[in-house]
Amino acid sequence: MTLRSDATSREFITWGLLNAARVGILLVLLMPLVVTSSTLFPFIVGKAIYARTIIEVTFGAWLLLVLIAPEQRPKRSWILIAFGVWLVASVAAGFAGVSFQRSMWSTYERMQGIVDLAHWAGFVLVAGSVFRSLNDWKWLLNANLAVSMFASILGLGQNFDVFESSILGASARIESTLGNATYVGAYTMVNIFIALGLIALSWRQSAPLAPTQDASPAAASRAARRRRRRASRPQTQSAEFDWLPYLRVFWISAIVIELWALWLTETRGAIIGLGAGAVGFAAVYSVWGRIERIRQVSYAIMGMVIVVLLLFIVARTTSVLDPVIDRSATLGRVATIGPNDESIKGRITSISAGLQGYVEKPIFGWGPENYLIAWGKHFDAESGVRERFDQAHNKLVEELTTKGAVGLVTYLAIWAFIILVFVRAVKRREAYEQVFVILVGAAMGGFFVQNMFLFDSPVTVLQFVVLVSFFIAEEMQQRQTQLDEAGEQTESQPTRSFVSGLGDRASTILSSPTGGTFSAVVIVAVLGISIFFLNMKPFNAAAAIVQTSDPNINWEQRFGFFEESIDEFPALANYPRLLLLSQVSNNLGALTTEDFQVALALIEQEGAQGLIDEPESWRLHVAMAHFYQVAAQVDVSLLDKSKEHVQEADKLAPKTIEVNAIRDEQERLEAIVAGQ
Repeated sequence: MTLRSDATSREFITWGLLNAARVGILLVLLMPLVVTSSTLFPFIVGKAIYARTIIEVTFGAWLLLVLIAPEQRPKRSWILIAFGVWLVASVAAGFAGVSFQRSMWSTYERMQGIVDLAHWAGFVLVAGSVFRSLNDWKWLLNANLAVSMFASILGLGQNFDVFESSILGASARIESTLGNATYVGAYTMVNIFIALGLIALSWRQSAPLAPTQDASPAAASRAARRRRRRASRPQTQSAEFDWLPYLRVFWISAIVIELWALWLTETRGAIIGLGAGAVGFAAVYSVWGRIERIRQVSYAIMGMVIVVLLLFIVARTTSVLDPVIDRSATLGRVATIGPNDESIKGRITSISAGLQGYVEKPIFGWGPENYLIAWGKHFDAESGVRERFDQAHNKLVEELTTKGAVGLVTYLAIWAFIILVFVRAVKRREAYEQVFVILVGAAMGGFFVQNMFLFDSPVTVLQFVVLVSFFIAEEMQQRQTQLDEAGEQTESQPTRSFVSGLGDRASTILSSPTGGTFSAVVIVAVLGISIFFLNMKPFNAAAAIVQTSDPNINWEQRFGFFEESIDEFPALANYPRLLLLSQVSNNLGALTTEDFQVALALIEQEGAQGLIDEPESWRLHVAMAHFYQVAAQVDVSLLDKSKEHVQEADKLAPKTIEVNAIRDEQERLEAIVAGQ
């Protein structure tokens, strides 16, 4: 009786922890809807903090699960290993770079860095191991699609003035709760393929499963086993209700809404990614596809792409299509793609500067999130580009510049293993499952292509890790299938896992009431510390800095909010420091003598600390130089201090617009002083 009771209790705990981990992953998918108007960068900071907090709690539940239940431990996955190696390479690049602190924490504007990547590594580990079968993934992908559809509806509603909102981004292009049209473009592009894949997978339930001519014997055998399992399932009264028609309406509606939203974002990178994903699907299906009608559709897709390319050439060379193009802002943006387009020109210039930076530091690069430093050193204002680039707007160049050859190789290794798993999945899956896998692969390919024109954000990274997790789960399934077919292992004897070194004896101890309670207490304590110090503090700091823009407070209160933000989370303090310098410099005439002295002391203290944290931050040198130049109106001796910062900025970013401006201003002021 005791043994049976213990077994039942263990099964209940395992079930609870497994579903807690699954619910946690599903909750992360809500992140795109999070907007925190009380913080700096409301479309970025809140999303990142929310996702990190949920991932940490979810990882804690999963860790307890795999400690207590060895059968729940993940199978070996080369994709997962490659992701871990990429994380390690990022840490090494951070140590070798110009500012480890910035590499770790990034900025409030981006909220990425090594800490963020570590959280996403935890996400793919958990998601890939608790969502295993295609049925599991239908739940996750449907949830992801529903959130994306809702975000698109919000964007469309605002675009057509259905409602007014102070929360959503205000722009001629749809930004929704993401705050940037390019993010919406990438988000909707991925989910269009996901919706198509779910529609294809739904036909598996109603279509006959007879093996096709191209099916391998192993695939035919698996199809036969599935038919026998379905035939043996008892038919209950509740099973008579057919949800499929309603789900198909949802999927078709999602495709229409997301396509509409994507079009209104006017995001050319996402549109190109959508086209590339469609071509990828057509190419793969024309080679390995098993359903003749879909194969014919794939040929039609290729034909349509050729027609679109021809129309693009016509639009570029003649005025025949001008009346059509003039009616659509999106078509107008697409038609202007070329070397003379300002956006393209800026990206080309940025990529050129990044590649020059790579040549200077080829092994480990400048450190994650330090692209701005490399760009500043090699950018030339004579190019005519007025935009400042803190990201490469090209994922491969970003990896190469900030993490060197080591970072790029480890990043591409993830994609290489995904391709291997994808090809095996396409070959082994039965007809409609095969279509589904190819469409998920098309989403992955489209994401890769659009990332050649853009940069990562919390929302786009979420889509990346969801797709990576799918292929991790697929790889684990392939491995289990191979072992089962070889007769080497059964489901009651799990394969070797990453945490299997704990051994059965340790698992038995942890499964006991005392061991389980102790493990839970330790994990909860660690989670509490992590959430407080790594999530709540940066959130509070980002909220404090917003208070400095209140016009109804005095300068003493304003300085207090600056100090509160800096002290609350010093790792991200350089943005508040830049904001402090900007506010004081722009409002120097409104400061009393006492306020000026307080500001001067605070700026000298925080400026020095900021340069310790980021020694090659030419932006901070520029801001300090500008402040001292303005303050020289009150105390001319401060001009010597501005000169020091001008000289340092000139070494770090000699041909940038900002450095040119402060250099010219320094020469002007010194000439005035010399002429007195």
